[in-house]
Amino acid sequence: MLETFASDYASRIGFDLHNPDTFAEHIDARVLANLSGHAEAADDARTIHLLARFYFKQAEWLTTVEQSVLLSQEAQAKAGLSTGESSYARRLVRRESIGVRRGRGSVSGSGQASRDGIRGSDDGRSKQDAQYLYELKGGRIDKAILEAYHAATVLDRKWYKAWHQLALRHFLETQRYQIEHGHITESMAKNHVVPAVHGFFRAIQLSKSDTTLQDTLRLLTAWFDYCEFESVSQAVRDGYNSVSIRTWLQVIPQILARVHIKAESTRRLVQQLLVEVGKSHPHAIMFSLYVAARSEHAERSHSVKDVLAKLHDMYPELVEQTELVSRELIRITLLFPEMWQEALRNASLCYYGHKDVVEMMKILRPLHKRVRNPETLREYHFVQMFGSDLAAAEEHMNQYFSADSAHRNEALVQQAWELYYVVFRRIEKMFPRPTSLALKDTAPTILQCRDMELVVPGMYNPDAENVYIASFDPNLYVYPSKQHPRRMYIYGSNGNQYTFLLKGREDLRQDERSMQLFGLINSLLSKDSETARRSLTIERFPVVPLSSNSGLIGFYSNCENINNIVRYYRESHNQPVNLEQRMALQFSPNWDTLSVMQKVESFEYALSNTPGNDLQRAMWYKSPNAEVWLERRTDYTRSLAVMSIAGYILGLGDRHPSNILIHERTGKVVHIDLGDCFELAAHRDKYPEKVPFRLTRMLIMPMEVSSIEGIFKHTANHTMRVLRANRESLMAVLEAFVYDPLVSWSYLNDTEMGIDTSQDTAKVTSNTSRNAQASEHAARWSMGGNGGANMSDFASMGGSKPDMGVSKAGNGYYENAEGKAWQTGNPKARAIVKRIHDKLVGTDFSNEQLTVSEQIEKLIQQATSSENLAVLYVGWVPLW
Repeated sequence: MLETFASDYASRIGFDLHNPDTFAEHIDARVLANLSGHAEAADDARTIHLLARFYFKQAEWLTTVEQSVLLSQEAQAKAGLSTGESSYARRLVRRESIGVRRGRGSVSGSGQASRDGIRGSDDGRSKQDAQYLYELKGGRIDKAILEAYHAATVLDRKWYKAWHQLALRHFLETQRYQIEHGHITESMAKNHVVPAVHGFFRAIQLSKSDTTLQDTLRLLTAWFDYCEFESVSQAVRDGYNSVSIRTWLQVIPQILARVHIKAESTRRLVQQLLVEVGKSHPHAIMFSLYVAARSEHAERSHSVKDVLAKLHDMYPELVEQTELVSRELIRITLLFPEMWQEALRNASLCYYGHKDVVEMMKILRPLHKRVRNPETLREYHFVQMFGSDLAAAEEHMNQYFSADSAHRNEALVQQAWELYYVVFRRIEKMFPRPTSLALKDTAPTILQCRDMELVVPGMYNPDAENVYIASFDPNLYVYPSKQHPRRMYIYGSNGNQYTFLLKGREDLRQDERSMQLFGLINSLLSKDSETARRSLTIERFPVVPLSSNSGLIGFYSNCENINNIVRYYRESHNQPVNLEQRMALQFSPNWDTLSVMQKVESFEYALSNTPGNDLQRAMWYKSPNAEVWLERRTDYTRSLAVMSIAGYILGLGDRHPSNILIHERTGKVVHIDLGDCFELAAHRDKYPEKVPFRLTRMLIMPMEVSSIEGIFKHTANHTMRVLRANRESLMAVLEAFVYDPLVSWSYLNDTEMGIDTSQDTAKVTSNTSRNAQASEHAARWSMGGNGGANMSDFASMGGSKPDMGVSKAGNGYYENAEGKAWQTGNPKARAIVKRIHDKLVGTDFSNEQLTVSEQIEKLIQQATSSENLAVLYVGWVPLW
């Protein structure tokens, strides 16, 4: 009936669903001609508006039908059921189900008997109806959906939702074809990719500022993945000038990741785009450009340096200041003693563990070059003390490589390592871990910088007045943690002090993409009435990468991590920090040899004999009155729930107590160190994390009387509901995250990298067990890491125990990852995207789609399961 109604109205205004462009060519002239007709023009306008909405809803309905059928078929396939039922049988079941719903009897007897004989539930009948309708379309449902969306855009050319859905449908059709066939043909590019590009550009033009991210990311994916087709490149060139330059600000990281793309025309257009963005918003792009310019990928570095050269002509002082500040900050992240200690340790693993001299020198040769050119007082002092030994060791290695590979003298390598070992131990004795650093000794050039044209890192806002760097504090505080980050202060032109954490040995580009995702989630939560009323947000902070393994993180003031809060509380009450671990070891001294069920028994014994309310009591004591305490408790519970669900969707792991902060004034939870994404921690060979998020006893206690069943579960349900309702927006960001070649090195297949990361530890262990000399050297180069720590000294550690080769710092192993292709055809990437999609649909636990409340219930069960918590690595501190 509805289709008949639509056909009547379409014929009234001369609209043909199968040839809508003809109507589009004449619609403006018809409207202008009918303006004098008054009532007739108004009727036509209402009819056009109504038809546009009808076709849009029809397309949405057909999409739902298609998804329902595909989901049902996938569930049957997973369950091993036959999908070969005859269409006649399905139609018979459908007729019977319709008869029951209309109150008629069935051929099998009474109405009740009919209900019992039709496989039960309304949900099952609706799926059968969907299957029947899917078959009636004769395989043309894809075309019918595209026709309906296209009709909506023709009838209402200023409707954002119609253009967005049309472009998205073409985009998804392209991806589906590529997955099935492994490639894209010219006709597919012309029929689907080009319309997708045009549609995304049009949607970006029509959208509000807070909805452009998803369309821009999809546009970039379509452009970069299929730029080898001239029709696609031309479509991008046609739409390039139709959108505001500010559109590209939010996707600068994704653009820079493809700046070295092979297609010449695309590379030139990317460079032109970066120059245009830099011309209008130079402060938004400068640090990112220098990260790319320092890349080890020659083509990428060269492409970005061309962009910097053009921007230098426009803003010479700004470009030079950015280069100076970023270079000197990188210098501070790792001093010469720290560099050589880490490099010698890694090089010794290459030589004594793998007998790989070439890889060993790849690590050491850049440092030998640095030693020959000291620049600061500390560097000159280091060279005076160790320069001669290092030069002699380098000479031994030069002599070794000067000979033919068949006649190389292994004794030269041994002599070099004797010198390296002396240097290593002398550094350890003479350079204790610093607690503070003075810029006059480590980076005197930056200390002299005053009243710069450079905006404070991470503080650029195109809608606000710029805050420029006035000066740098002369001293830095060095944290005693494993990576030894530095806390530094930058004074702004507005008189404010900005605190940053300067981190080395860690790639912060992944944290930067995570902040991008959290920004989108905050936007979605702010637009939903229920979540906006509760002020649900994720706490964010600036992340400014300086190179592939260093960067600045905006310091979240008035926060303390859970590890320190509990430690301080217990020390002030004369309680052992590792109280629970002592109880567990008292019950089972041989913890490492226990079976899973024995660990569970020991785990539950420790919980039942300790209070575990330290965090709760600490929050109570720090509140000035009961009203403030109640407000902080509410904010704590809500922020914990929001971040738990967001972290689950992202697959965020390594949530040990040192990576979760609590704001002292608001009680809100802040997560840091976002390097373990996409369930990387859950797939480790050793100590995999089997929990979706951290929800241990210590975190539950501050929720007080309602515990998990109150505010936490209510907030988690609302958050998941919003994320599932906006899954297309989230998938756009997450797919760009997964397919980004600069942050995907952690997830690359081992065969692509040429190493077997999952068995790396086993190889070293096997080699050292067979060779006593290798074992001896491994002990000599030990730096007292926590690899052999036992359960009783957990409090000095933090974090899940990673597999070798999957470290977030990416030392050595992944130095060439930037050159790897990481396209939609990669099977591991597809698996990650599929897993994220299942979470956002509700099929992450079973073949059947779960409701939001059912999904949250299962997540909480997993997060609080003693079986899951008892087997976690001791550094994760599951007993807290």
